[in-house]
Amino acid sequence: MKYVNPVRRGMYPDPSVVRVGEYYYMVNSTFEYYPGISVSKSRDLVNWENLPGVAAETSQADLRNSKPNEGIFAVCIRHHDGQFYVVTTNFAEFKTFIIRGRLEGDGIVWENDRIEVDVNGIDPDVYFEDGRMYLQFTGYVNDNGFKALQQVEINPETGDILRGPEVICCGTGGRDVEGPHIVRNKGWYYLLAAEGGTGQGHMITIFRSRNLWGPYEDEPGVNPLFTNRDRAEEPLQNIGHADLFKDGNGCWWMTCLGTRPAQVGFSQITNIGRETLLYPVRWDGDWPEIYNGVPTEEVDLTGFPEHEKAVGEQRFAGFCDDFSDGSISNEWLTLRNGLGENLKVEEGCLRLLGNNVRLSDLGTPAFAGVRQAEHQETFRVELSDETDTGDGYLGLVVIIDATHYVEIAFCKAEEGGYDVFRKQMVADVEINRNEGHLDGLPDELRIFNENDRKIFTASSGTQSVSFTASAINLSNEALAALNTGDIEGIHAYGNGMLSVKKVTRK
Repeated sequence: MKYVNPVRRGMYPDPSVVRVGEYYYMVNSTFEYYPGISVSKSRDLVNWENLPGVAAETSQADLRNSKPNEGIFAVCIRHHDGQFYVVTTNFAEFKTFIIRGRLEGDGIVWENDRIEVDVNGIDPDVYFEDGRMYLQFTGYVNDNGFKALQQVEINPETGDILRGPEVICCGTGGRDVEGPHIVRNKGWYYLLAAEGGTGQGHMITIFRSRNLWGPYEDEPGVNPLFTNRDRAEEPLQNIGHADLFKDGNGCWWMTCLGTRPAQVGFSQITNIGRETLLYPVRWDGDWPEIYNGVPTEEVDLTGFPEHEKAVGEQRFAGFCDDFSDGSISNEWLTLRNGLGENLKVEEGCLRLLGNNVRLSDLGTPAFAGVRQAEHQETFRVELSDETDTGDGYLGLVVIIDATHYVEIAFCKAEEGGYDVFRKQMVADVEINRNEGHLDGLPDELRIFNENDRKIFTASSGTQSVSFTASAINLSNEALAALNTGDIEGIHAYGNGMLSVKKVTRK
């Protein structure tokens, strides 16, 4: 049996997994997107179903003032004594906190209140032992920017610190040691970490100790445990931020993040963002061995017969939402807050009411989107004839942050019909250009993604207006930041209303 990485395609970074009953539950970082903290479930590890996001109230995580690449940083999920514990840092508030939840029916009900933990750091992890709760995190230890992995014991009900913080490991010496996770095996505490920065030098490292409070140490030849930092030929890059867990048969697995940069000439660019990878783990000796030692796109389980029992047949179904059940898919995201009554399903259509917040504003524009999942795919939106631009404009957007986006927008023309515009931001350069005219209301908006470009089209019957944008302007390389990826979605500015019959991504 074989499967293909990433198992979560599109912007699903910093994965953490826990098994409860017959399901595996995964959380991922969401940064400035809302609801905060993506959560999904799977029976077979390779096919994942999105559940409603964890933080859907400002009392849980206030993202309203989040700058680009801030918001929800790395997330960890654990289950203890009948409760889920999700811990993260909201960088927009610089608060580390825990949100608890319980299984109810087919989903998880999350508490509206959070438990804050007063630590000066990010990437928190929680570990339970003998009725006590410990939190590990990445924090600065001096004024020169030196980071270390630290630990506190906390009161699980209040978040009050009972001991610490204490440094438990400084890593191997790679820059930006982060992403700690502790697991217990063979009488040892093992500490996973990520080092080298989240770019091309990213790597997974591991340490162990007989004492939960350390010191955690490695042995010659163990680290880096898993990386492609010196394998430029591999299609997966920037491998890091891992979590270890067991399947229902007691076999160990590792999930981690990685990217699939697209080759454009002599350059590689990353539009999709960091994604979730999965590998089987052998742990026969003192240290875990991750798959065959190389983070590959294809994973062959021929040599892992016990692991193979946990894996199903992988399906890549694309995305389709026709709103026929009166709701919208859990894959939809907004920016920094919910849209309330401005985004709802009525009479089989998704209706987006406009507001006066621009995409470049650090607020909540009338925008809803889903993650780009492949380098070459088409995102198509079918509009109903109830669509009304009002005195504003409506459009289809690809956005990677508030200063890098491209939109094909349409508004009423003075002479009748509709003018189609290209609205684009590239850092401090703004474009607002009339690209053409349609006699009638657009019935379809479309983005065709390729490695090097994105083609935007608005159609009305047999008429269409198109333009092309360079993909590099919507890449992580353009931002010099790897936190987020491209999100494709609908936008309404002003007092208009966009009525959508169907959305597909394939």
